[in-house]
Amino acid sequence: MARTSTGRGKKTKGSSTTSRAKNQDLPGTGASLEQMAALHKTGLQKHIKAANTRKKYGEGVRAGRKWLLESIGSQKSTGKAAGMEDSTNDNPDDSFKFDSPEYAHAFDDTPNEHSPKVLSLYLVFKIFHQDRKIGTADTIHAAFKDFWKMADGSKYRGRWHLNPTTGQYEGNPVESAEVEDTMRSIKNKCGADGGDRVHSLAMSKEYMEKMFAWSDSICAPATYFNPLPSPAESLERTKHLMFKAFVSTGWTVWTRNFELIKLREKDLSFGFEDPRAFNTPYFELRLTNRKGWQKKINKAQKEADLRSGKYKISSQPNLPACDAYHWLPLWRRYLQEVVYCRPLAPDDYIFPAVGANGVVQVGEHVSHDDVQKWINEFATGAQLPRRNGNFTTHCLRRGGAQYRFMFAPVGGRWTLRQVRWWGGWADGEHRDTLIKYLLDELHTYEDDYSGMLLPNQPDLDRTFLGEGSSTSTATAEQMTLMHQSLSADMRTVSSAITSLAHSFANAQGHVPTSTSTVRQPSHYPPNMHSLNHQISSHQPIPTRATRSLIPILLTQQTLCVNNNPSDSPRSSTPSPPEPEPQSRVTSTPHLVIPDIPVRLADGTRSHTRDSWRYAVKHWQEGDPARGLYTPLRDWPKGWITGKHKLTFAMKRFSRGVVATEFLTQYKSDERAFLRAYPEAEKGLSKLLDAINAARSVRGDRVRRKNLSS
Repeated sequence: MARTSTGRGKKTKGSSTTSRAKNQDLPGTGASLEQMAALHKTGLQKHIKAANTRKKYGEGVRAGRKWLLESIGSQKSTGKAAGMEDSTNDNPDDSFKFDSPEYAHAFDDTPNEHSPKVLSLYLVFKIFHQDRKIGTADTIHAAFKDFWKMADGSKYRGRWHLNPTTGQYEGNPVESAEVEDTMRSIKNKCGADGGDRVHSLAMSKEYMEKMFAWSDSICAPATYFNPLPSPAESLERTKHLMFKAFVSTGWTVWTRNFELIKLREKDLSFGFEDPRAFNTPYFELRLTNRKGWQKKINKAQKEADLRSGKYKISSQPNLPACDAYHWLPLWRRYLQEVVYCRPLAPDDYIFPAVGANGVVQVGEHVSHDDVQKWINEFATGAQLPRRNGNFTTHCLRRGGAQYRFMFAPVGGRWTLRQVRWWGGWADGEHRDTLIKYLLDELHTYEDDYSGMLLPNQPDLDRTFLGEGSSTSTATAEQMTLMHQSLSADMRTVSSAITSLAHSFANAQGHVPTSTSTVRQPSHYPPNMHSLNHQISSHQPIPTRATRSLIPILLTQQTLCVNNNPSDSPRSSTPSPPEPEPQSRVTSTPHLVIPDIPVRLADGTRSHTRDSWRYAVKHWQEGDPARGLYTPLRDWPKGWITGKHKLTFAMKRFSRGVVATEFLTQYKSDERAFLRAYPEAEKGLSKLLDAINAARSVRGDRVRRKNLSS
């Protein structure tokens, strides 16, 4: 039976043909395709790399192009490339000249035959002539490789070679033999000049404790919430408490320093308890700025990434210097009660930027450079050894990971799988990155026989990190060494107590015996009370079964010093963090006058030509987004006098001068104002000088003694 075509089928075929014909005749179809091509290119450039990586690569390419133009111009005038005027060459035949106009296009989007040669010269100039580090060469190498890889589809990928058929060069100039030889020579040069291996040292638990002890000697924890007598002490307390919160958190969740500085209030959630862990209280911390998050998404691990970014932080009483459950909420409370005098907003940074005058900059996070300066300062103050390395951006991450993997007490160490999850490492990174963080360091410790001349060394050959030595029966030699050590310590303590007793007795006119000193705790000088308080505040939390064994004398002294446990930054029993402050609000709010040019939402600074507009806005309206909730014209006199005078008086006065000139003298007429003061385009300082000169001519300028009126 023959099949017959229905009218419906003919209609569908005809209508589709007609539709295609109509679409071909539609105007603007070609433009739409061009838009799609442009959108495709923009999407690749925007999303194939992280924003910071794209920015860094772009800066590297622009710097190379600038050097090339300057070199060509310099050679035309002096005969040598830019920056090479002082260089000498014994063999004039080896000198290089940009003798072809094509050299000027070596760093264009489309590379040419001279691109590998020019890139090699640029690398030599930066490393050998300017004596830069190997990291500079790596950045230039990666920037240009990515730059040409993304040009013209896949034409400039792979090995750089001449296509004999087309007579054109193909592949990536960075993958040429000339560039590879240059990079190899640079690495050899940097390795030879560098000498000892230098890398980011691990911040161990012992190092953390030393830094915290040094910090306590400079800024006692009991004074964190005391009234602030001066801006200098305010800056010191803020720095020490922020540093403790930062490093303890970074050590706990294994962050790189540049990741943790972006933590916001909305990334923290408080008030949780885990019923499976006997209702242990904890808070949640979510990291959204882990390095490599783009790589995880590329591997279709978005859901795994969502789970791995959340950490449940509970109390770690056996790690007082690494206990983020204590130090992070304490710093958060300090921010709300002492600094801001208000609850934190969801977008507030937990670690905000702090100016040189001690003023916290709302809307800006602390810079990576400031964190590095603090680490250097605290490490130097605590006299931490820094052999063959420095404490840099990875030090907290390395220290926390190594402790959990191999230095925690027996039974408390984590498996490699747990380490990889907690550190946010991808599955494919266990062979290189994890080895660098853990196994290389472990191999160093296992093969470390530098203490063989010292007594009681662990047996590294038979057990993991010499654990067998700590679990085996003590030998007679070890007991003798322990007895000698304890005897020496007891003699030192006895001598110190006798010296203290005589010092106190001389002040009282009576020399008590050593027995009477022990029986009468009230005879101890006040500094002994504070010493006992500091010791007790950093001891691990005793269990209920052992609390009765604490000496009564120490308990009484501690109670005498700390009558209000809620005021102590670290009490003897853990308590869940306070979600929001309800009391303890100081009478003076957190005062901020934002710097000009102001920092914009994308992290850049405003243009200098707009500075005067921000000055008028701060005077007339304020700037709540940057912490200026009260307009400067409405500030009471107490905010710009006394201890605030040096910090705020001049800032407020100068912006008031600009605002008054614009609002009163020129009646808010922007055109007339800019005609009278073209200096406004050059920034606030130039404009202020011009306004003061005009006011002096008019006789309107007030004397400095009325600055704060």
